[in-house]
Amino acid sequence: MIEGASKQILLIAPDLLGETLSLQLTAKNKSIEVFLRQKYLTRHPSLVIWSIDSLELETTTRNEIKRIKEKWNPSPVLILLPPKLSLRPTQLLNFECEGILQDPDIDLLNTSINNLINGGRVIRLNDLLENDTSKNISLYNLGSWLLSNSLENINRELKRLEGISKSNANNMFLLLATRGRKREVSLAKSLLIWFWSPIYISLLTNDEIPNNNKRFYSTNINISEKNSKAVWNEIYRRSKLAIESGLENNTGSIFAIQSLHHNKQKLLLLIILDQLNKVFKRLQETEVNEGNYIDNWSLLETELRKQVLRDLCGTYNRIRLDDELISVSDKLISISDLTEKDEELPDPSIFLDSLILNKPILVEGNLLTSDDPRALINLETLIINWILRTSELIGAELISACSDWPELREYLLKPKFFSTRELERLRNQLNSQRRWQYMIERPIQLYESKRQLFKLNNGKIEICFVSEARDKDLKKLGWWQKQVTLLVEARDALAPQLQSMLKYFGDLMVIILTNILGRAIGLVGKGIAQGMGRTISR
Repeated sequence: MIEGASKQILLIAPDLLGETLSLQLTAKNKSIEVFLRQKYLTRHPSLVIWSIDSLELETTTRNEIKRIKEKWNPSPVLILLPPKLSLRPTQLLNFECEGILQDPDIDLLNTSINNLINGGRVIRLNDLLENDTSKNISLYNLGSWLLSNSLENINRELKRLEGISKSNANNMFLLLATRGRKREVSLAKSLLIWFWSPIYISLLTNDEIPNNNKRFYSTNINISEKNSKAVWNEIYRRSKLAIESGLENNTGSIFAIQSLHHNKQKLLLLIILDQLNKVFKRLQETEVNEGNYIDNWSLLETELRKQVLRDLCGTYNRIRLDDELISVSDKLISISDLTEKDEELPDPSIFLDSLILNKPILVEGNLLTSDDPRALINLETLIINWILRTSELIGAELISACSDWPELREYLLKPKFFSTRELERLRNQLNSQRRWQYMIERPIQLYESKRQLFKLNNGKIEICFVSEARDKDLKKLGWWQKQVTLLVEARDALAPQLQSMLKYFGDLMVIILTNILGRAIGLVGKGIAQGMGRTISR
């Protein structure tokens, strides 16, 4: 290709839509040429765009995308989707194309084209990957249309009244009537916003009107390059946004970090994420020996936790302990056990190999490169789980330190836990929960080949389970934990026999109640009725 020549793009779309998109794209980006027919191309296209009007069958669309990719390889493929879809977002990721945009505007389309041509990936979908919100679409569209239409009429009336006031400034009676009318209309506007805001508008003031031009995509993935560094940058960005969106506990379990001040909770997780970012950057920029960098990970974890405590408490902050001012971070590091391991943490090589050595990762039976959206989401889940579990280990050490250092409680904990009784109650609850999970829940999960992960979903901490072969961990269980697995195995073995026995017993009871007891009662009742009939006739 001649240096400086414009990039040629093949656009597959209906004629009218194709002509419109072609004019809009070339008007804003002079460095590209858009062609609607293959015969007009003078060289291999830099990008293939396919605009889909309706999407019903996943398999048919995926096969067509595969055919396009084989024909125009190695050109990236960008799929444009309509606003409403019958497929879930997780199904759309199986299309295995470089770009997927749902109902994009022209600016986003231009930006995505440049990213894809330069070797990146772009995913923009209206719905979250975890949730299917299609049931609320019709109600939301109807409500938002009624709200925006009503506000538009009210604003038009307010402007008309404002014009009357300015043009008749000397007419006192008309001004009084106009001001009264403006108060009525403004009150109606406030009442309308108050009525609809719990459902459709968040923190909307009287002067704000819903802006339908602003687009928000629930699933937003943007990778500048197809390498591990770009993938980590995107995971870091998405993880930071997930932490900042909220930490509401939706797991049914108690977290140690819940005892910290609200601002300390987010700060702790963000600091862990930043320290992890520094570790990854250092490993990515240096020559890593594949054989030993995993062995050094435990040392890196310990140093990371120490640095987290320094950043959380401040290097120079001092608090009184036994009538002496002591550095908070140094004291906490000296009295805390920062080498403790969480046995439910997955093997770190799963995400380290992919993000450091750029190795493929196994997702649902498929070996995927780290830049694949499905692999990126899987890696993000592992990273969030690691951050939350690491914060729990640090949070437990902070609670233990606060128990022996009362002056530290006001600096780190919520006011509720300033009381020794409340703090010790929390510690006992955490210890009981931990023993139950270790002695009962963990053996069952190992036997069922499941691993529990924590994730952040729309500002909530939730639990998800992934299937994983855990036979090695199962063999390391203690005597009591093995008895729990034996009970589960015995239940599975006896359940079919018990069900059969209950079925036969139920059938027997049916026969006794209907054929024997029922008929006997019927005969008795018939005899009584006949006897009463004779008595009445006499």
